[in-house]
Amino acid sequence: MKKLTKQQLKAVKDLVYDLDELDNKPRRLFYTLEKLAFAFDKDKAVPAIREAQDLMYSHIREGQHYEELFNSLRAYKIKEWEWQIKSSSEIGDSEMKIYAVERFIRGHISNLAERRFN
Repeated sequence: MKKLTKQQLKAVKDLVYDLDELDNKPRRLFYTLEKLAFAFDKDKAVPAIREAQDLMYSHIREGQHYEELFNSLRAYKIKEWEWQIKSSSEIGDSEMKIYAVERFIRGHISNLAERRFN
C-alpha cells in the first residue's frame, strides 16, 4: 500500500474532523473536500464539489425565494387595488390582472418545486 504524504494525511484528518459540519457549517466541509481533492491530485473533482456547494446553498435559501414571491404578490395586489380605486376603473380589470400574476407565481413555485425534487 502506498504511504500517504503529510499533506494527504492532514487532508484526510481534516475531512474526518469536519464531517459533522454539514449541519452547522457546510462551507467548511466543502472547503475540506476541496483540500482533499487537491492533496490526492484529483483537481478535476473540485468544480463538481463547488457546484454541489452552490446547489446546497440554493436549497437552503429556498424558503427565502418563496417568501419573496408571496411578499411581491401581496405588494402587487395592494398597488393594483390602490390604482383601481384612484382611477375608478372596473374591479374586474384589476381582478384579471391579479389573477394573471397569481397564475404566474403559482407556475413559478411549481417550477421551483419540480426542480428541487428532480
